[in-house]
Amino acid sequence: MMNRQTDVPEEMYDDEVVCFFADRYHVTPRKVMQRFVEQDSPVSEAETTPGTFRLEENEMAILRDMIAVYHS
Repeated sequence: MMNRQTDVPEEMYDDEVVCFFADRYHVTPRKVMQRFVEQDSPVSEAETTPGTFRLEENEMAILRDMIAVYHS
């Protein structure tokens, strides 16, 4: 669970890593980051939502690190 700020900086939507994940899951970069915030929340119903992709733990770690850099 992330205890940092979960506001997604606008420039992250154009980051090549976020765009790579978006291509991988066939969604928009905004959907990737929305999914990240949902999965990283303490109360996540992500697993039960039909048709929803799930970011892998290594992808979550990458995005957590990226947010920390963008917020620093």
